[in-house]
Amino acid sequence: MESKLEHLIEKIKSDGIDEARKASDEIIERARSEADQIRARAKEAADRIIADAESQAENTRVNGEAALRQAARDTVLTTREQLTALLDRAFKGEISAALEPDFLKELIARAADNFDGDVEVLLSERDRAALKDFVLARSRGSLEPTVTFKVDGGISRGFRIGLKDGDVHYDFTDESIMKFLF
Repeated sequence: MESKLEHLIEKIKSDGIDEARKASDEIIERARSEADQIRARAKEAADRIIADAESQAENTRVNGEAALRQAARDTVLTTREQLTALLDRAFKGEISAALEPDFLKELIARAADNFDGDVEVLLSERDRAALKDFVLARSRGSLEPTVTFKVDGGISRGFRIGLKDGDVHYDFTDESIMKFLF
């Protein structure tokens, strides 16, 4: 009987150990399965984070390039404006200096001689005063054709010349010469 008892005890032990192993194997299997799931979720989260970071980096690059292109355009426009203003000041001063009374007398006389009919000259008050004797001689008709001089407040230096009562004038003002040059 003792052998039966020992055999029974052995069987109970063996069954207990087998049950414990089965339970242990199930726990280990569940743990591995949960670990695999956790790793898979972590990889998905990491992939999303990487994709978002790459997307943000690309957006930053694109925005940076656009900002750089805009800054380059702004620089070109600003430089062009400053250069144009500088040239305008430099050339306008030179052109205004060249449009002195003696030169204007010669230019007006030659231009007036090329018209058939009475001529009208528009000029600034300052130039009219400086050309007073010339204006009086031309206005009296001492030279053909008759030339009428009028002050135009919109002219700072130079003159406009055309047929009297005509709509077309040739423009020899400093502003028109500047526009022609630039």
